[in-house]
Amino acid sequence: MKSLSSTDVPNVVNILLVLVFNLIYISARRVPVNDYYGLYEHNQPQFAAALEKLEHEPKWVDNWPDSSITMGQVSGVALDNSGLLLVFHRGPNIWGASTFSDRNVYNGIGEKPIPEPTILVINDTGELVDKWGQNHFYMPHGITVDSVGNVWLTDVALHQVFKFTPDQRDKPAMVLGEKFVPGDDENHFCKPSAVAVLSSGEFFVADGYCNTRIIKFAPDGTRILQWGKRYGDSPFVFKVPHALALAEERGAVCVADRERGRVACFRADNGTYLAAYSSWLIGDRLFSVAYAPVHGGRLYVVNGPGGGAPVRGYVLDYESGRMVGTFAPAGKFSNPHDIAVTSDGSRVYVPELDPYRVCKFLDDTHRNTTESAPPAKPTATVELSGSSAVPVGAVGAWGAVSGAMGAALGAAGAALLALGALALLRARNRGKEVEAEPLVQ
Repeated sequence: MKSLSSTDVPNVVNILLVLVFNLIYISARRVPVNDYYGLYEHNQPQFAAALEKLEHEPKWVDNWPDSSITMGQVSGVALDNSGLLLVFHRGPNIWGASTFSDRNVYNGIGEKPIPEPTILVINDTGELVDKWGQNHFYMPHGITVDSVGNVWLTDVALHQVFKFTPDQRDKPAMVLGEKFVPGDDENHFCKPSAVAVLSSGEFFVADGYCNTRIIKFAPDGTRILQWGKRYGDSPFVFKVPHALALAEERGAVCVADRERGRVACFRADNGTYLAAYSSWLIGDRLFSVAYAPVHGGRLYVVNGPGGGAPVRGYVLDYESGRMVGTFAPAGKFSNPHDIAVTSDGSRVYVPELDPYRVCKFLDDTHRNTTESAPPAKPTATVELSGSSAVPVGAVGAWGAVSGAMGAALGAAGAALLALGALALLRARNRGKEVEAEPLVQ
């Protein structure tokens, strides 16, 4: 085989130099996926353009609740059957780097529980109408209210789940888990994060920061089933199942998989995987999810800092996975931790760990909407790769989706490589052509 001629060598060298310099340029401009500030700074025009296409609903309600109400880090919110908001906060306690040992044992064992009421009950106008939960909790996390008014709570320091009945707030009617003892067997939790309760009385526990599993219980606390994995390439792998939401008319329980930036939904009866929702606009961290049976079903989510995207709330269509709305307070969110929505979608509440507050949002477009209302075509949507629901059996498609800038840079790099390869191939082919058909001198 004849080698390249002396005139071809400089061409090949030039092509290689161009490829090297372009690859260096692309690598230098690539922003790490988890670099929130860097990614947002570089992609701000793309984020702004996408947000502009969404309905900015619901609207933030300023000066709510009453400014005289004091609270600590707000870890959870829930609505009771009369529309009152229950706020679960940590009082003077703060979850920091030294709060737990490397074995997930609370370092404050021996200290007294939070002496002030950790559950604040606030009405629609922002007035404090009740408070309770003093001298019981150490590090509050999740709260929910079931269909008969029972209040369910989790404490990550105690590694326990509690049920309080409407007529007994001083002593829990049910306690699951062993006080201050983390574990992964049938009798223990490890930093359980959330509870969701079916109308039948069966309930789910997200367990949680250490065990990465969802456990289903009978009304009396007997375990029925569990699912969740720590490692692997599967829709059942969780990285901090942080919150739960029920779409009961659809027979689904949905999990806010915090460190995977997705909502994963499963059949409530047997844990079969149904679908997942994610978006580059939401980013790599998704802290909480709520559901309202309006317009065929809506998922309300909040992301958090460090996920490579603006910290906001988003509204997604359950059926298609399309993002149809976004919301945030004036001055933006800092560290939202949970979300609650009324069944008609007219009111949304989001608590923050820092600053210590609860934000209220109103959406008049959903008022007087019944649960049987037909699906409505959103007036403004943005189709995002990775935001559509993933069908059962699709493996790996639910993973985090790169941003528009990353995709563009990747495409540019691929195009440059393809052009370079084509040029090299042509140079080699010219040599072969010369070998096959010598030029007449």
